[in-house]
Amino acid sequence: MRKKNIEVIVLTDGSRILGLGDLGVNGIGISIGKTSLYVAAGGIKPSRVLPVVLDVGTNNLELRNNPLYLGTRKPRCDDDTFYQLMDEFMKEASTTWPQAVIQFEDFSNNHCFDMLERYQTKYRCFNDDIQGTGSVVSAGYLSALKAAGTTDVTKTRIVFFGAGSAASGVAQSIVDVVSQAYGLSKEQIKKTVYMVDSKGLVAANRGDELAPHKVQWARDDVAAEDVQKLKTLEDVVKHVKPTALIGLGATGGVFTKEIIRFINSYSDHPIIFPLSNPSSKAEVNPQNAYKWTEGKAIIASGSPFPPTNVNGKECVPSQGNNLYIFPGVGLASVIAQPDYIPQEVLVAAAECLSSLPSASDREAGLLYPPITQVRKVSAEVAAACILKLQQMGMAKNQDLPDNLPDLTKLARRRMWQPEYPDESFYLNLQLQPNEDLQSDYSHGEEYTRRQ
Repeated sequence: MRKKNIEVIVLTDGSRILGLGDLGVNGIGISIGKTSLYVAAGGIKPSRVLPVVLDVGTNNLELRNNPLYLGTRKPRCDDDTFYQLMDEFMKEASTTWPQAVIQFEDFSNNHCFDMLERYQTKYRCFNDDIQGTGSVVSAGYLSALKAAGTTDVTKTRIVFFGAGSAASGVAQSIVDVVSQAYGLSKEQIKKTVYMVDSKGLVAANRGDELAPHKVQWARDDVAAEDVQKLKTLEDVVKHVKPTALIGLGATGGVFTKEIIRFINSYSDHPIIFPLSNPSSKAEVNPQNAYKWTEGKAIIASGSPFPPTNVNGKECVPSQGNNLYIFPGVGLASVIAQPDYIPQEVLVAAAECLSSLPSASDREAGLLYPPITQVRKVSAEVAAACILKLQQMGMAKNQDLPDNLPDLTKLARRRMWQPEYPDESFYLNLQLQPNEDLQSDYSHGEEYTRRQ
């Protein structure tokens, strides 16, 4: 490995992998998968990505007792030990690979927010579960508001099922993106957000101690006697009468027929986002949601689902996949080289993504461009992020254009292409081993020729 060439690191401790929970070092698969997507969708050269799992033990007793488990067979370390290790890793990784961006992936709720607060303004890093998910969902939600013909967003109501890191990140991103798009205050949009966890409506007067990341979303405008009655998602839905339902609770089928039909009874275009992965954890199958709303629902799911036909109309669910966001954010960070990645960059990414579906995409009910265009999307998102960094005076790379068209062209040129060179290249090629050879991300430029 050419150490100084690493540009993207995806880091996990395996504590909360997708909807699967604590996988210990077996969580390395998520880091490998995400770095592979940086290559495929973001054009980062394969030799310049690094998947990492920190082995800090596992609380999964079944794994610890499995003779084939490769990790440390101990419970997870305490917080002091964890942050000592994290501090050391962040310092050494940033020193060893100064050009790299570090993506935090699938850390447990008790660490992910503290990690972001601890490292966000000190290192070039971001949390995909909080910020990446927030950015892609807020982009889809903004598109959904337009598709629904919403004119007064202060009259919308969003109910989140799940109040973990992803839900908090999505809610914050929606507040940031929608307030900016509609010229309203963040407080006005924040008032439209309701969260439901395992105990019911998240409220300040519920009587239990809320996790720090839930406090800002706790309702303070619901009477205590009503809060005590709002113990289930269905209770909250009937009380709030939401215009949008967002699922991030990894509980399959929780958006029931009764709930969907209730929302459909007063909403012309219910916004339904069953975002949990994998598909078995999806809060509702989009095919059912379309049928229960006579095809009126506007849907984005976390996993891919097939189209369905309702009364002769083909209904195609969008997929709110972080793949639309994180490769572009990473590519922008590699190109612009900011000291850190501010939240404004993720907002710029969301605004860019929401503008990319074509007229035909929107006519088909899609909230995002086709996933087949993801490299084009990544270049556009990267350009928007770089421009925002320039506007904030944070782009350390000064040798860059300062307009979106030229930045987009630059991002596309910078992306590695998985293509074979033509035959003449090999006929004239003599490799020079053990040299740190320059690459401009076009095929074959990694090598030099010796005449």
